[in-house]
Amino acid sequence: MKKILAGMFFRLVRGYEIWALIGLFLFAAIYLTHTDVMTLEYLSAKHIPGYTYSYDYGKGENVISKDNADQFCYKNSGISAFDIYRTRVENIPQEEYDRLHVEMGNIPFYEMEKIYQVIQRSFLIPAVLMTIFIPVFFGRLFSDGTIKNIVACGYSKGKIFFASLVMTAILDIALILSSFLIIAGICIWLKWQPPIYLPVLISAAVISVLLLFTITSVCMSVMFAGAKKTIAFVAGFIMLVVRFFPVSFFCTSLLWTGQYLSVAEMDQDVLEQLKKEGRGSLEIRFDLSQFVDKYYLNGEEIRYMWQEENDLPPAVTKPLIALIYLDPFLVDLDYNVYMGFTPYLMYRDGLMAINIASNIFWICCINGLGILVVNKRELHC
Repeated sequence: MKKILAGMFFRLVRGYEIWALIGLFLFAAIYLTHTDVMTLEYLSAKHIPGYTYSYDYGKGENVISKDNADQFCYKNSGISAFDIYRTRVENIPQEEYDRLHVEMGNIPFYEMEKIYQVIQRSFLIPAVLMTIFIPVFFGRLFSDGTIKNIVACGYSKGKIFFASLVMTAILDIALILSSFLIIAGICIWLKWQPPIYLPVLISAAVISVLLLFTITSVCMSVMFAGAKKTIAFVAGFIMLVVRFFPVSFFCTSLLWTGQYLSVAEMDQDVLEQLKKEGRGSLEIRFDLSQFVDKYYLNGEEIRYMWQEENDLPPAVTKPLIALIYLDPFLVDLDYNVYMGFTPYLMYRDGLMAINIASNIFWICCINGLGILVVNKRELHC
């Protein structure tokens, strides 16, 4: 297999595909990551001339501009990254909660969400480019008859597929590590020090790597199974589209019907307790068996702000929950934030662990099926 890999890398370096891939990746990753990060009001106020942002959380209007932007950011908040991550999920000191959500306009919290988002999304640009690269580069093995020559030299089709998979994984890792370095470089360039809580961000990075493996595994398996560039590209494109319309989003919409509770509908004792102890005393716990978050106050479950209802029978509910947990894009913040899921909640209560396991499951299944089909099919190239 070493000789197959050496030959593939020789073709890779001499071909135009890898240089086009690198050039497009660097341009897209730098431009889009910078654009995404600059949506933060704090960074916009700090780096865009004349930009201002105002907010009012009941204590008078605050205007953020270049002159005062630093006083609203995480690094000058005096609040630990751990407390910023677990705000809205666990009990934090009320003075920290007030400072974060009233005095600072939630900006450190949005900084936390943004650094999670850019890490979680770091697989996207490499995935788009790899779904183009795989059909073009590996398609040539079939179009010019190279794969027949390799088989004639005594190598099995399974070994050729596995060598191609290893090469793809090496490129995946190189691209996504470069994505992380670009994120770090942009943070340094903008002098942005976001809240870093490693257990959450490392888990997000692992999921991003696995998502890239999952997408490229589908593209590679279809390429070798069908020997058609177009089919492989379409398969990869479908995987990318699924990211924007994830199965978990639709299953959750079927599973739960949300009803907003007015103040009059809430328990008055609970309201009095919240008024006395502050909203910082609220806790959220995730019920994995039902895929729903629940609110607690002093250890007691309460009905607060949003009441979820599920009238479906168990025969329908259980398959829906199974589909949710099998979704490789389960913890994408864009679609889960509408239910109140924060990165810390998804990490602490096991959603990230489940998502890691589901991606490993799909990677093993896809590649196992790919090897099985490749070994059985005849070569017609």
